[in-house]
Amino acid sequence: MPTRLLVKPTLPSILQDQCSVKLPGFELWMTYIENVTVIPTRIDLALFTAALSEALRIYPHAAGQLSRHGDDWEIALTNPAVPIEVSEVETTSVEVADPEWVIQQNLRRFLASNRPAGQSPVPEPELGARESRLLLLKVTIAREETAIGVSWHHTLGDAITLNRFMQCLSRCYQAEDIGDLVPTFAKRPFPSPTPDLVERYSVEMPHLLDTCPTSELAQRYADMKTNDVAPVQFKISNTQLQQLKEQAQAALSHTDAALSSQDVLTAYIISVLNRFLDSPITAINNAASYRDVPDVVYRSNVAGNAIYIIRTVLPNAELRIPEIALPVPHSISRWRSPTIVEEYMAVASSLMLSAVNHDCTWMFSAPPGLVSVKSNTSIDWRAAHFGHPLIVRFYTSGTNDRYVRVFRSNPARPRDRARQPDIGTNAAMTSEDSWDVFFAISRNIRRDVVDAIEADLCAPEFPYNLIPVASSDPPPASE
Repeated sequence: MPTRLLVKPTLPSILQDQCSVKLPGFELWMTYIENVTVIPTRIDLALFTAALSEALRIYPHAAGQLSRHGDDWEIALTNPAVPIEVSEVETTSVEVADPEWVIQQNLRRFLASNRPAGQSPVPEPELGARESRLLLLKVTIAREETAIGVSWHHTLGDAITLNRFMQCLSRCYQAEDIGDLVPTFAKRPFPSPTPDLVERYSVEMPHLLDTCPTSELAQRYADMKTNDVAPVQFKISNTQLQQLKEQAQAALSHTDAALSSQDVLTAYIISVLNRFLDSPITAINNAASYRDVPDVVYRSNVAGNAIYIIRTVLPNAELRIPEIALPVPHSISRWRSPTIVEEYMAVASSLMLSAVNHDCTWMFSAPPGLVSVKSNTSIDWRAAHFGHPLIVRFYTSGTNDRYVRVFRSNPARPRDRARQPDIGTNAAMTSEDSWDVFFAISRNIRRDVVDAIEADLCAPEFPYNLIPVASSDPPPASE
């Protein structure tokens, strides 16, 4: 039976002169980010709770409570306790189901059991103001491993903010300096949009127009997941991705495009899907951050949500990998204009506030012809290592139809190498030299997609099997 600890923030916090953190509409992502970090030792609970208390001094809103006043929202800095569930198991490891892959089918047993059933963490009457519902932790301790499960309400901040909080917690646990992880809470407000702006930008954010009552959201996502789709996962090495990127860039030498590794990886996945889909992919939704767009946020270390969706329309479905990748950096460059970001976010913030105040939420559906991409390649989740930088492992969950997620691979443990993954491509690589890629696809083409990826990445002539050498290019050196 798990035990419960209650940890209050060390006072005074860095927001000692504030009683709340205001939440503009764009902060009202009424859901939880849930991750699990596994370290290869038994954690020192006394040190961990002391570290959490100190981390909450730096991120005091995580020990706050969500509050609504009329149409306005805030996190009240009432300094309630953050609950930690502690569970001890009599096994050597915590027994993650498929430890070499970042995304797991189900991590529920590593996460707090008392997470609010709904998306809005309203304080439960029996708890009153004693406990925060915005941050919940569970620690599972085995003989040689510890799993740290975190449920982080999205109003506290996006994945970058959560990663910085976890690094702060890790450094506090190790009694290390946290100087560069101290956040700011000064949020840039966006003005109310004009009707013209709403009309112009709404077409760019169908995910915010496709709303439903909050009470129906879980069932709608459950219906999506059972809609005859199945997961696909594969690893691609840094070397392979670099080779593919260089070949794609060479094929576009007549343009000024500068492709990223993610652009090329997305284009490759689309090229595979378009071999088998009845409705080929003609549009890409990229989840992106505007933290570093000049003049749009006060400081890039703001503890909040600085995310938006950049849509790229492909000219046609008969494109090769370089031509699929080409429009993406052009779209991203255009959508990093401060004026466009300001206008987009003014509309998005207004739509989000209206939906939440009408007890509605939005769905990220998967209409035919669309791929959505959420890459974590720029986030080093394993930087929160609690003293084990080379062998800490990171896990999360969640796959949906044509929703591409990319993470740095976990290190392979010797006992994991005997496992046979669903796709065996480079299964024993570590995070230093590979990426984990996940998405779901219609079950009736899933086997074709899996086989195609396996054949592509294992081909001896890779990457020329995917992007042939141009006639003006020198042929690849023979083995």
